[in-house]
Amino acid sequence: MNRPPPGSAGEIPWFRGQLAGILRDGPTFGPRKDEFVPFLFVRANAGDSGARRLSGVFWESPDIYVVPGQEASTAPLRPATTGGVARADAPNTLYAHVWNLGKAPAYFVRVEFYWFNPSLGISRADANFIGAVTVDLGNRFNNATEWQEVDGPDGRYLSHGCHAIVKCPETWVPSIINGGHECLVVRVHEPILDPVAPDQFAAAEDRHVAQRNIAVVPSSSPAAIDLALSLGYVGQPGNAEVEAVLEAPDTMPWLKLYTGLADPGLHLPANPVSYGLSPAVVADSRLQRLATLPFELRQGLLQRVEKVRRGCDPQAIPFHASIADIKRGEAAVLRVRQRMNGTLVGGYTVILVGS
Repeated sequence: MNRPPPGSAGEIPWFRGQLAGILRDGPTFGPRKDEFVPFLFVRANAGDSGARRLSGVFWESPDIYVVPGQEASTAPLRPATTGGVARADAPNTLYAHVWNLGKAPAYFVRVEFYWFNPSLGISRADANFIGAVTVDLGNRFNNATEWQEVDGPDGRYLSHGCHAIVKCPETWVPSIINGGHECLVVRVHEPILDPVAPDQFAAAEDRHVAQRNIAVVPSSSPAAIDLALSLGYVGQPGNAEVEAVLEAPDTMPWLKLYTGLADPGLHLPANPVSYGLSPAVVADSRLQRLATLPFELRQGLLQRVEKVRRGCDPQAIPFHASIADIKRGEAAVLRVRQRMNGTLVGGYTVILVGS
């Protein structure tokens, strides 16, 4: 029923009817963006405004930063770089850029940092907690003109009103086993007005979660990487397809952060890239390192696509990429995607870049 004109004889009966309906049936809510509640998220891409589900690349978050060679206890509030790459067996400081586009401010927002072994299927079962911090965020109308240092529930951080850059309070030391190529996950939530489920780690499904599954291999020739990618855990058995694709550098906006340039100026290598997958194996199996073989033999041992029958046992799929000669200004972006029964469930990106 439409509201009668203000001051008319029907306005009071209409109001009483609305109140009776709320007491009887509970309130009726519209879209979350229109209600007086927070709307927290971490971006999956530069144009992300929190809408989910995502069907494209969702594991290259521009909001998760790594500063290598830096202890968290002495790291500044502002990250020295937004495109840093983790250094294995050394201290690294993590940062996250978190957002609130709701009509209501958010207080005591918890920002959590996790690492995972390289994976195409991230879930709570494989999560390794690093640290957490609590911050306050203004509503979407509170957008300051510049970054400001503010005092929060857990100390100082950089605020821009409705979004903030926060530092993980704990130093992260990646394992030398994976060469520092672990995946990073950040979760943001407020437990009362904008919570996230304890088991939720799927960035494609939930705006509270962001992933950075990126390995950068800088080299002046040759460049090579062998990596065992976990397939993660599935809720029920099914058919998986894992695909490795070579793509142009301009398909990856994250490279703007890596280079610090609005136009990274990178292009595909002139020389051939050897890349692909080997058949799936039991998780934690010994990885065959194709980089030890002559370059001309590698591609013949690799497939672009591998089909896997997924069950309850953890599995991994070996990935290899290499180039015999890569020059400065060249970059090969290699994306590995896992689809379960046709649905994209995870991905990992490897970048071979001339240095």
